[in-house]
Amino acid sequence: MADASTLYTPDQRFEIQEGKKKGLNTSVYEDPKFLAIQMREIRLALEKGLDVSALRNPELDWLQMGEIRIGLEEKLDISLYAKPEINFHAMRQIRKGLESGVDVSDFLKYPPLVSRQIRKSRRDGVDIMKYIEEGYRDDQLEQIRISLTRKIPIEKYLKLEFRAPSIEEFRKGLELGIDITPYVNEAYEWRQMREIRLGLEKQIDISKYSNPLFLAPQMKEIRLGLEAGHDVSSYAQLRFSAADMKAKREALDAEVNKAAEISSSSETIDFEKLGKLIEEDIETAEVGRPFKIVLSPDGMEAYLSISDMNHRPTEEEVLAEVWACKIRKGILRNEVKKATDGTYEDDTVLIAVGKNAQNGKDGWYEYFFKTDVSRKPKLLPDGSVDYQDVEWYDAVKKGDRIALYHKAEDGIDGYDVEGNILKSTRGKEQTILSGNGFIMDKDRCTYTAKYDGMVRLDGDRLEVSEMLEVEDVTSASGNVVFEGSIRVKGNVGAGTLVKAGKDIIVDGFVEGATLEAQGDIILRKGMNGSGKGKIHTKGSVTAKFMEGADVYAGGPIHIDYSMNSVLYSEETVEAKLRTGTIVGGVCTGVKGVIAQSIGSRASKQTIIRAGSSSALMKLNNDIYRQLTSAQEEVRILDNVRREMESKVTLDQLAGQPVYEKVQNALFSKGKEIEELTARQEEVRSKLIELSRATILAKGTIYDGVKVQLGGANWSSEKELTDVTLRKVRKGSEEKVFAYHNSKDPADPDAIIE
Repeated sequence: MADASTLYTPDQRFEIQEGKKKGLNTSVYEDPKFLAIQMREIRLALEKGLDVSALRNPELDWLQMGEIRIGLEEKLDISLYAKPEINFHAMRQIRKGLESGVDVSDFLKYPPLVSRQIRKSRRDGVDIMKYIEEGYRDDQLEQIRISLTRKIPIEKYLKLEFRAPSIEEFRKGLELGIDITPYVNEAYEWRQMREIRLGLEKQIDISKYSNPLFLAPQMKEIRLGLEAGHDVSSYAQLRFSAADMKAKREALDAEVNKAAEISSSSETIDFEKLGKLIEEDIETAEVGRPFKIVLSPDGMEAYLSISDMNHRPTEEEVLAEVWACKIRKGILRNEVKKATDGTYEDDTVLIAVGKNAQNGKDGWYEYFFKTDVSRKPKLLPDGSVDYQDVEWYDAVKKGDRIALYHKAEDGIDGYDVEGNILKSTRGKEQTILSGNGFIMDKDRCTYTAKYDGMVRLDGDRLEVSEMLEVEDVTSASGNVVFEGSIRVKGNVGAGTLVKAGKDIIVDGFVEGATLEAQGDIILRKGMNGSGKGKIHTKGSVTAKFMEGADVYAGGPIHIDYSMNSVLYSEETVEAKLRTGTIVGGVCTGVKGVIAQSIGSRASKQTIIRAGSSSALMKLNNDIYRQLTSAQEEVRILDNVRREMESKVTLDQLAGQPVYEKVQNALFSKGKEIEELTARQEEVRSKLIELSRATILAKGTIYDGVKVQLGGANWSSEKELTDVTLRKVRKGSEEKVFAYHNSKDPADPDAIIE
């Protein structure tokens, strides 16, 4: 019998030994026919306590085994795909479909990437089968699927001849409400389409460059010139390359900048410098000549300097000299006359002046709703907070005009006294407003509401959200579920559900109900949950009070006071107004907690946490596990590659499917490791940022308050006033210290012993 050391490679022996170390039944994969990486997949399944009978087939490659193993872990029906004849790409689509409740095992006749789009379309509730039957490729299908999912009317623009990037340009334009017909043309390739789309977004005259004979880089230079307000006719010609166009555009930039410098410098005259110029001219002037014409350094003024006031020159002599000095514009004939006939006694007179260039006014939006709604409660003089009368939103009706765009205006060129033109620029057009819930008229300037709702402006994004308004929500009226925003004018009773696709606003009180939203939740009065009230939202939560409530917010939580509640914010919890108090329960602000007072003399147990995110830590650990696993797979695959290359020539390996799979897997795993490493760095940066979180009490932290700050614990043993709690590393240990807010944290006396 051959020695085991000669039967197995070092990596195979490692997998067997590793399994035995963990008490696994390694006999199920102790077979030289299995590559080490196949053994690894079986070992990982055994470690999870899974039935590995479906994996014990050497005809399965390790990628197929991986898909089967994951399916077993997720308790999926692997019989739909655990077959050697189904490649791992197809296996993956079936598995992912089963994870989301979709069975695509009947679509194996399609290429795996097409099956992927079928799976995603079924998940999203749209039908792309007719486009598959018409022959659209997988990348085209992806853009079609995204469009159908987002209810973008792309169908009438589709043709098989349009490549996926072109269809993506259609989608992006339609998402912004642009009339895309100017670039839905087979004569354009997708990069040209992009330049036209960007021009339409910036509301410039695309006719200057929409000739299909222009290459995309040429189009870009013309577009950038138009966006800068230049007259591009000097270079928007086919005979110029993109590089030539760029040079000419930059020359126009320089010319305009120079004109701007001249305009700004010409607002005031530097008489000291002018006097020196006149003196220099007099010193170098011809002997006996009674006058001299002097130009200002910027060429915007010309002065007559008379050296002998007893022998004034004639008007004709001065005008002749003006002409000889090449002064052609802005000549002040009356000033020349008065300087020569003795009306003026001054020996220096301004006789010609240029005109500054005036750039055109930029385009601008006029809004017909309040754009500065703060959505924050108002602090009253007595220190209390007014939640009732604060404007949380501005409402609109269907068809209301909500915005009007005023187009940019042309500038007016200037000139210096020699007649040189100082180029002005046309004002810059603004980007069209993106968003949802509105209609842009054909003039591309007027925006109207698509339906009744609430309107909001965030940067250049305009949102009109459908709003459902109800009176009271009770067990008798039933739950309220709506895709848009919900406003409850009355109260929300115990045991009810209010679920919104966007915001929830409640004017009255909330009892032991459940509120769920994708946007913000605003309670004008507050929630008395009696231990049954729950709030969960991806946005922020603002409320007058929380009592016996369980609150999760992806954004900040703003409250007046909280009692015996569980508050969790992925950002900050703030009860910082004059009456802001957190008493009892558990309050977690991942990025920090700010309150006026924390705890009470009644010694209700109050726990405050900050500086640690369970979701972020879990993500960091998951990435670490994935990265470690990928690196181990690369090590094993690289050893397999080396072993195969040591046995036969590369020419012989070229036709072997296993070798090709190994090479492909090494490449894809390398890319995966790069992506995971980048994500790991991003997460670690966020964790470092969290390590700087603090807990601030402007008023009092009472005796008995327990604090967990980034893994370090602290308890208040006496009442402290106006302090900040910070985590500080002392040697190898991290501790929480209280600092006086009135002192510099770097001052040793700032720490409260």
